[in-house]
Amino acid sequence: MDKKFAEKYERIKKRYKPVIPYSEKLNEEEEKLNELLKKIIKEADSLYSVNDPYGIIEWKDDEDIHPKLYDFCYRLPKGGDLHAHDNTMIPLDKFTDIIIEYAMISLSGNTKGNLYTVFSADLPADAIKISEAIEKGILSREKLMDMLVISDDKEENGYWHRLEQLFSATGDFYNDIYIMEKIWEEGFRSCCEKGIILVEVRDWGSEDDLMNIIRDNTIREAYYRVRREYPDFLVRLIGCSGKDSENSVESSCETLRSMIRVSRIVKDEFDPEDPQDFIIGLDLGNEEDNSRPLSLYAQFLMSEEVRNSSLKLYLHCGESLRRENDSVVDAYIMDSYRVGHAMNLYRFPDLMKEYAKRKTAIEVCLMSNYRLGYVRDLRMHPALQYMISGIPISLCSDDGLFMTRAPMVDDFYSAIVCWDLNLGDIKALCRNSIIYSGLSDKEISRLMDAWQRQWNSFVSKQIKALES
Repeated sequence: MDKKFAEKYERIKKRYKPVIPYSEKLNEEEEKLNELLKKIIKEADSLYSVNDPYGIIEWKDDEDIHPKLYDFCYRLPKGGDLHAHDNTMIPLDKFTDIIIEYAMISLSGNTKGNLYTVFSADLPADAIKISEAIEKGILSREKLMDMLVISDDKEENGYWHRLEQLFSATGDFYNDIYIMEKIWEEGFRSCCEKGIILVEVRDWGSEDDLMNIIRDNTIREAYYRVRREYPDFLVRLIGCSGKDSENSVESSCETLRSMIRVSRIVKDEFDPEDPQDFIIGLDLGNEEDNSRPLSLYAQFLMSEEVRNSSLKLYLHCGESLRRENDSVVDAYIMDSYRVGHAMNLYRFPDLMKEYAKRKTAIEVCLMSNYRLGYVRDLRMHPALQYMISGIPISLCSDDGLFMTRAPMVDDFYSAIVCWDLNLGDIKALCRNSIIYSGLSDKEISRLMDAWQRQWNSFVSKQIKALES
C-alpha cells in the first residue's frame, strides 16, 4: 500500500472508535485488576464459536464457561437487584432442596409436574412426595430440575406459555406460608452470598388488604432473619398487579390501591428507632404483547391518589419487539422513576434522548430476555446502545429461578463477555443499582458506603486470585 495513502487511510479510521459506555474512573489498584480482567475476558470470548449466538446457552454447558471469570462474577459486589419477581430470586439448586423436603408432585395427566403440599385442597390422586419418588427411582434430582426451567429448546406454544406453566405448576406450593417464608429466606440469603445487598421485589398483590399484610409480613420476617446475618442487606417491595385478561382494569387498580394502604402499615422496622418504607412503589406486569395497553391505567396511575402517596412508579414497559407497542412512551408520560426491560425503546430515538436527559434508569434482565426469545444473541441486546446513549441501566434477575442456574451471576457474566466491558463499566453498573434504587437519600448513602467497602476488598482479593 502506498505510504501517503496508508497514512491518510489511518487518519480517517482513527476518527471512528467504539464508544466506551460510561466507565467509572479507576484507581491504581483497580487498573491493575482491569488489566488482569481483560486477559480472562479474551479467553472467555474465545470459548464461543464466532457463528454461534452469544450468551450462556444451556443449563449444562459448563465447557463454555471460563472458570476464573465466572468466579469473578459470583464474588462481584453487585449492589442491588432492582427487578426480581416474587419468590424467583432463589437459585434452582436451593429451590430443589426445599421442594424435595416438603413438596408432593403429580407425575401424570394434566397436572404433571405440578407441586403441592400435603395440605393442598386440590391434591391429585397420583401425587407423591418428591423425596419418596426419588427414593423409589421414579424421579431423579436432575429430572426434577429439568422440569422447572425454560430451556433453549423450542417450546411448542412459546416461551411465555412455558413461563406461565411454571408459575402455575408451583403456585399451590407457594400458598403454604411456612414454605413461602423458607423460600424467601433462602432466596435472600443466596443474594447476600452473591454480593447483592439490596433486592427490590415485585410483590404480586391482591385486592384484600389483610392478605397483602400477611404476605408482606411473611416476606419481612424472612428478610429480618437474613439481615441479622448480613447487617447491610436491605429488601424493598414494589406492589404489582396484572394487565392480562384475567384482571379487569378496575380490579388491577383496586389491587394497587390496597398496596398503597398496606404501605402505610407495613414498614421496615428492623431498626425500631429509624423505621423506613418497606413498600416503595407500584407496577403492572404480564406479557405485554398479550395484555392490555399501559395507557388504560394512566388515569389511575397519574391520579392525585397515587401522586399523594409515598410510592413511585416502576413500570414494566417495552418488553416487546413490536413497533406498535408504545408502552415506553406511556411510562415516560406517567413519569415512571425506573422502567423494566424497555427492549423496544431503540425504536423511539427521540424518546431515548428524553430518557437520557431525565436519567430514567432501565432495569435490564439479560437472561430473561434471552430465555423468553426477545434476543437470540446477547451481543445485539439494545441495552448496550442505551448505555452508550447515556441512559442509566442496572442488571437484574427478573424470574431468575426459571431462567438460569445462578440469577445475576449469569447476567453479569453474559454482559461482560458479550459487551466487552471493562472494570470501569462493571463498577458503573453496580453503582447504578444503588444510585437508581428506590431508597431514601440517607439509605442510598449508607448502602453505597457498605458497597464501597465490599468493592475495595473484592478488588484486592481478585488481583491475588487472577495472578495465581
